Formats: sequence, structure tokens, C-alpha cells
Amino acid sequence: MMTEYNQHFEKALDFINIYQELIDCHLVDFITEGLWDKCLPEKLRSELENIDMNDDIWAENNIDSELSNFIQLTKSLSLESCSAVICVNDLPKLLPQSSTERLIENKFVYPKSELMNTKKSHEIEMLGKVIAEIALSTHSLVIDAGAGKAYLSTYLSEHFNIPILAIDSSQVCYKGAINRQEKIQKRKRTLTKIRYIVQELDDTTNYNKVVNTCYPDWNVNGNLILTGLHTCGMLVHSVIKAFLHAKDINLLLVVPCCYHLANETLSGCWNFSKNARMLAQQSIERSRYNKHLSPSLFYRAVLQIILHSLGYYNAKVGRGGPLNNFVDYAKCALSKIGVDKNQIPSAYVLQEIYQNHIHFKSRLSLFQMLRIYMSSVVEAAIMLDRIIFLQNNIKCSKVAVIRLFDPTLSPRCYGIIATK
Repeated sequence: MMTEYNQHFEKALDFINIYQELIDCHLVDFITEGLWDKCLPEKLRSELENIDMNDDIWAENNIDSELSNFIQLTKSLSLESCSAVICVNDLPKLLPQSSTERLIENKFVYPKSELMNTKKSHEIEMLGKVIAEIALSTHSLVIDAGAGKAYLSTYLSEHFNIPILAIDSSQVCYKGAINRQEKIQKRKRTLTKIRYIVQELDDTTNYNKVVNTCYPDWNVNGNLILTGLHTCGMLVHSVIKAFLHAKDINLLLVVPCCYHLANETLSGCWNFSKNARMLAQQSIERSRYNKHLSPSLFYRAVLQIILHSLGYYNAKVGRGGPLNNFVDYAKCALSKIGVDKNQIPSAYVLQEIYQNHIHFKSRLSLFQMLRIYMSSVVEAAIMLDRIIFLQNNIKCSKVAVIRLFDPTLSPRCYGIIATK
């Protein structure tokens, strides 16, 4: 398994190196920087220029073509195609024997989670099931790092009576968690085994000490589990390092998210640009389902021409604003960034600029489609960077990427699991 992760990681990095310009670019520069010619290999570009845009560009076929071969290559380098990635049913191979028996028996009934949307409910039930099985069979206390409003903590405590320490740095999330807990308790008249704490988490957080403070009666003896659902940005690095340092945390299971907020790698093998990390956040499944890009992407690319003509080269427009037509979008965006109203071109001029560049619209759609397919390769590299860091540490006995969620519901569907 270790060799497979390393090989997959190296292949993904080779791909990223070859297509680095396409991965690192930003769509706002599509027209002004000539990205179509600059970033695409000549054969692929030539083929794409002859595509019938009336066809469904997301409809995959088995025809031997540059595009088909490119898509198949990205798929082969995604985590979905990595044979060392495990699913929930594979967990008995990874966990202590005591956990295996309960996982195989699987006698629990998992009630529908409350006060959350479909996506969150799906995530909590899938991850909660796995954590509950392990915690109950090993008689462990669960530390929920970056707990947010403590959805996962509440689920584990309410349905399985597992002792939980929920930690988050946000006072707002803390208040939200307490408020939600009170609502559930009023309705169900249940007691909870959750202890909430507001604390910044970093590489040096002493989880043993926090557990001893919040659970003075808990006999800490290698019976702690560290988890986090959609552990954001650099927090996942801190949680991984803290897991390695804490002698009594014997199992780690985290689901990372917000790759764009992690500005460094753990293994040191590669540095991903912010645009690459942002790209890794894309969802192939959702894009294939929606089929159409938001009009704001093309509007923003055309707006860049106007911004450059006005001497604005690093303008941050942000989200929001009308999307019903380009003129309204452009006027709103230009006003938002502080362009003098006398400098803003007339509606006629704005519409003329838009029409003069409309032929770029189909190319932008194709260009972004290619990048979205590449997102799975960048995600694989970012996740495997963390796996290899854990693999190389002598304290880890087993390490794996685990697929937990349905990617159409939850695009960040992979977790990292490690045991000592």
C-alpha cells in the first residue's frame, strides 16, 4: 500500500509539472493573457477548436482523441483510481482486532440526523458510523477538532453515548453548538456526554492536557481518537502533527477541506500555487451534472479587458452582483471597486466590448472543463502529500486514504486514517 501511494503521488506530480501553466492560471486572465494559446498543447487545442459546441461537452465517449485521452489520463491519476484507497468495508484490515468484530457485526441502526441539510446529514452519518464503531470497541474518548457547531459530536453523543471533547476556535460556533444542543435536549430530554471548549488549535496543542482538564475522571491510557469533519486549511496539518506527538491518541480520522487555505505541503516534495489549490476544490461530479458554467466566469474575463484599459491590474471584484446581463454586471463591479462614475463606459460601449469578445465564450467553457478534470489530480497530490508524511513517521503503523462520502453530495469525500 505504501509503495502504491508513493507511485501514484509521483505520477500525479509528473502530470502537474507537465500541465503547470494550465493548472496555475486564473480564468480572469483568459482573454487578456491569451490563455487558450498559451496553456494548451497544440494538438489538443487544434482538436478543441473544431468541437461542435451544440453537443454535450461533458458527454464522454471512447473515441480515440486528444480530449478523450486527456480525460482518461486525469481519471487514472485521481484518488478514485488509486488502488490503495480504501472504503469503509476495508476498515477491518486496518483496525485492531477488537474493532474488526464490531464492524463486521454492524448491528446498529443509524437514525436520521436532525437540524442539518442533506449534505451535512450524509457526512455526519457516514463518518459518525465509522467513529462510533471504533470508539465503542476500543472504549475511547473522541476529540472533535475544529468541531464547528458540533454536529458530529452531538451525533456521536446522542446516538451512541460516547464521551466527546468538541474543540473549536470560534466563539460564534461554540454558542451555536450550545444553542443547538439545548434545542435537541428540550425535545428529546436526553443528557449529553459532550464537553465544549473554545481554543485555538496548532501543532503544539496538548490534547492530553485538555482531556484531563475537561474530563478529570477519564483515565487517559492510549484511548483517545482524534477526528475532524472537513478540517479546514492548515488545521489539518496541525491535527496530523499533534496526533504524532500525543502518545495517547492511537487513531486519527480526518476529512480535509479548503485546500486553498493550506499554503504549504507536509512532505516538502512540492509547492502548490494558490490557483492550483483553488482548482483542487472543484467538483467533477457537480460540474458534469450542472453542465453549464456560471455566466460570471465569462463576464469577469471580459471585465478584465475593461479594467486593464482603465489602469486597474490587480482589482478584486469578489462575488455577488447582477448576472442577468453583462452591462449591469460590469457597472456594478466597476462601482464596487471604486471606479469614478465618469470613467465607467456607457452601456452601449460595454455591450460593444462584450459582443466583440463573445467568440471567446465557448473556448472558456472548454478551457475550464479541462481544468475541472485536472482538479482531481491536484486533489490526489495534495491528499497523498499528507499520507506520505504520515507514512514516513515511525510512530504510524497503518495509514490510508478512505472514501467516506458520495461525491455528488459531498465533493470532499476522502478522509485520512492513521493508527499507531
